[in-house]
Amino acid sequence: MRFQELMPDSLHWLGITKIDDLVSMSDMKYNAIVGSGIQVLNRVAIPDELIPADAHVEIDAKMYAGYYVPEDKRATVTEDLVKMTKGRSLDDDMLAGPMDGV
Repeated sequence: MRFQELMPDSLHWLGITKIDDLVSMSDMKYNAIVGSGIQVLNRVAIPDELIPADAHVEIDAKMYAGYYVPEDKRATVTEDLVKMTKGRSLDDDMLAGPMDGV
């Protein structure tokens, strides 16, 4: 059993019956919430400007696999997009020190 299946229990315990803006692209979280009877009025995707360039490898693959994609971006999420997306090169990781970004 995944955590997402149990997550709506705490929302019900808090008395939540409706979520106006769900800020999560996870299809598993959304399905668990809606499947438990909580109404979701609007799903909010992560804005592109908040996704680091090297994180597109993961987020593009997740969107292709079923994560929430806003209507205006659906046509762009294709197998070709996933194949073209590149992350950091191994050389970039080797140049970074162990405490970089901490």
